[in-house]
Amino acid sequence: MARQIEGVYEKVLESARLEFLEKGFKDASLRTIAQNAGTSTGSIYTRFTDKNGLFEALVGPVVDGLKEWFRTEQEIFAQLPADQKKGDVFEYTNDKIKNLVDYIYDHFDEFKLLLSCAEGTAFADFIHDMVEIDVAYTVKYIESTGNDALVSGRATPEFLHILSSAFYSGVFEVVAHDMTKAAAYNHVSRLRRFFRGGWATILSP
Repeated sequence: MARQIEGVYEKVLESARLEFLEKGFKDASLRTIAQNAGTSTGSIYTRFTDKNGLFEALVGPVVDGLKEWFRTEQEIFAQLPADQKKGDVFEYTNDKIKNLVDYIYDHFDEFKLLLSCAEGTAFADFIHDMVEIDVAYTVKYIESTGNDALVSGRATPEFLHILSSAFYSGVFEVVAHDMTKAAAYNHVSRLRRFFRGGWATILSP
């Protein structure tokens, strides 16, 4: 087996990040990535298999970390007593949304890739995956607290999906618009207030 030269892996990832950001996944050139990294396309194939593998190396850990954090926080809240959940639902999510913004800005380039360059990859629907988790736990919340939103018809799983998709798509607009982190906090805070009013009408008999 040929010995892999130290530092090439990191140079390829940095070159790929710039190439994907400039041209998107479909139009990105492995030859250009290799040239800018001072290596060969064969070296890229050895380390990453193909262009999909290279893109996954850039964004996969960030997406996995996001889903793990998101699912864990949802599960922690789901385990609270029903009365506490009913009283704390809006306040609890305040801090968690701030943490989400922090995570986004800790990995801003990766989310830029996911939102603007991921067409044609397995990561194109990463927001949809978050929404699926959110809807499942929202249903659990409604049922576990004895709320009648579902049985009364004020909410359906499909409608919950639409609401969740609208909210999280709105959150990630901070990346699409290249907002500063301070502006992102303000944007997401206003978005939460807007949706809180709507949720109050759904959860209240």
